[in-house]
Amino acid sequence: MDTFNYRIFLTIVQYSSFQKAAELHNVTPPAVSHIVKQMEQEFGVSLFIRNRRGVVLTTSGEQVLPLISSLVQKEDMLLQYLSDLNGLKKGHVRLGIFNSMCKYLSDLIYGFKAQYPNITFEIYQGSYENIIDWLKTGVVDIGFLSQTVNPHFPFYRIFADPLICILRKGTITASDTGISLESLANERFVMQRESCDADARRIIDKLNLDIRTVCHVVDDKTTIEMVKAGFGFAIMPLLTMYGFEDEVKMLPIVPAEERVIGACVRNAHDLAPAVRKVLEFIQDYDYGEMHEKLRKHFFE
Repeated sequence: MDTFNYRIFLTIVQYSSFQKAAELHNVTPPAVSHIVKQMEQEFGVSLFIRNRRGVVLTTSGEQVLPLISSLVQKEDMLLQYLSDLNGLKKGHVRLGIFNSMCKYLSDLIYGFKAQYPNITFEIYQGSYENIIDWLKTGVVDIGFLSQTVNPHFPFYRIFADPLICILRKGTITASDTGISLESLANERFVMQRESCDADARRIIDKLNLDIRTVCHVVDDKTTIEMVKAGFGFAIMPLLTMYGFEDEVKMLPIVPAEERVIGACVRNAHDLAPAVRKVLEFIQDYDYGEMHEKLRKHFFE
C-alpha cells in the first residue's frame, strides 16, 4: 500500500476529522472515506468510529497506530538519508513542546533554519502527558519534558529551570528575598493536575510536607489566577511566570529547587538525519543568556 494512505490515516487521527485530512492532502472528502474503507478491508478491522467529538480510533485502530506511524517515519528517514547524501537539503521534524518552553521555540527554529533553510518543522503544543503519548505513538520526533516525568525515553538535558513560590500580592513573609517551603506547611496550596505539576509534587514529597490542597487546576494561567485571588500559594517554574510577574508575589525557594528540562526521543539509534541534526542543535543552543535575562527581569 502507498504510504500516502497511511499519511491520510495519521492526519485523521491528529485532527479527528476526515474533512481536515482531505484539505491538508488536497483530495476530496469522498476520496478520504474511500482510502479508509480500503484500509479497513485490507486489514480486516474497523479503524474509526464517529461520535460527538468527531472521529476517534477503534481499539483496533489504536493498536495499528504505532505501526503505521513507524512505517511513515521509516519512509521519511529513507528520503532524508538520500537527501543527506547531498548535504541535508530536505527534512521535516515534528516537535512536542509544553507551554512555557515555547519562549525558546522561535529562537531555536530561527537559529536552525539559518543553517538549514530547507528543513521544515511541525509543532505540537500540549501537556507533559500529551508529549509522552506523542513520543510513544510516533506523532512527534522530539519532545521537551521535565526529567521528573520522563518514563523511559533517552533524555538529553538542556537546562535547569528554577522553581519559585508564588503568593498573593501583599502576603507578609519573613523575608522578601526567599522562602522556605517548610514555613508554608499549614497554608493552603493550589495544585495543578499531576501530569502538569510533577516537580511541585516531587518537592512536597521530598520534604514530607503536610500541605492543604484547596484547588486542583489544569494550567499555569488558572493557577496564577487562583493564587492572585487568595486561594493559596503555588510552586511554579520560573519560565511559566513571564508576563505575570506583576500579578503575584514571587520568591525564590530556599534551599533552591529546580526542574531539569531536556529533549527526548523514542529511539536514539533510529533518528532521521534532520531529526538528529535538530537534536544536536537543541543540545548545543545557549539557553543561559535568555534564562539569565528572565531571572534578572523577575528578581533584580
